[in-house]
Amino acid sequence: MSRTEALSPEQLREELEENTQNQAVGDTLLFENDKVKVWHICLQPGERIHYHRHNYDYFWTVLQDGQGVSNQEDGSQVSFTFKKGQTSFQNIIEQGSSIHDLKNTGTGILEFITTELK
Repeated sequence: MSRTEALSPEQLREELEENTQNQAVGDTLLFENDKVKVWHICLQPGERIHYHRHNYDYFWTVLQDGQGVSNQEDGSQVSFTFKKGQTSFQNIIEQGSSIHDLKNTGTGILEFITTELK
């Protein structure tokens, strides 16, 4: 699910096209019922989780300080500095689905718990 090699813009576009329906938003699905899905994401320095689609409102909580960059469906990039305990809610139902990847650009492990609200 995660990779460390650098991808060209063309390779990123191909991966995006191949993963437009990928709903695995984390490395490990920890829990699922009819109301929620709880995912764990753990990326070593330089590792990335490939493109995935969010179809549900969700929130994530950072387990360790870190840095990352996310390639968006429209080709833009967003850089992040994460702080342990930081939590963010994403209103997907109101804004429409979201497709992106995430790469750990820091020197330590980048780790999250992501909870999707079905």
